Formats: sequence, C-alpha cells, structure tokens
Amino acid sequence: MRRSEGNYLMATNVRTKYANQIFNPATVAAAIDAEAFKGYRQYRIVQELPFDLSDTEAAKELEIWLDQEQFHYIWRPTFIQMDPPRPSVITEYPELVISW
Repeated sequence: MRRSEGNYLMATNVRTKYANQIFNPATVAAAIDAEAFKGYRQYRIVQELPFDLSDTEAAKELEIWLDQEQFHYIWRPTFIQMDPPRPSVITEYPELVISW
C-alpha cells in the first residue's frame, strides 16, 4: 500500500465516523424535537468540519428516515473563509437543513 492510499483510507475513516455521529437518526430526532419545542420550523445540522458528507451511507440512511417521517430537507451550500486576509480562499460544502 502506498502512502497516498493509506492517507486516503485514514481520511475516509474519519469522515465516516463523523458522518455516523452527526447523522444518527435518534440524535437528529431529539434535536428536531428541541427546536420544535422552541417554536422553530427548521433545523440545520451544522458541521464542525468542512466536509461534503452528503454522499455517505449515514446521510443516505438519515434521508430515508426523514422521508419516512415526512420531513422536508435540502442540502444547502455553506461557505467558509479559510484565510480571511485572502478572500479568494473560500471552501464550499453542503449542510443538511430539515424543515417541518
């Protein structure tokens, strides 16, 4: 195995674990209930790490659960500025917004 393959596998492993953590249906359901209790009608899963996790198995499973529970959702682009003095360095990744 080449170093690049090992690094790819390490990065994939971290992303998979992170996606499993933030897209857990039970955790998302509790967060939705908490937001609805406050009077809100949407919940955005705010990611601490700027990864595109929309194609992970955890995200797909969450989408299936959201469909079953008749929630509406959309993957919205999120922009972060990586180096404020140089505004040309901007990273874009999607975050999941759920509404009811």
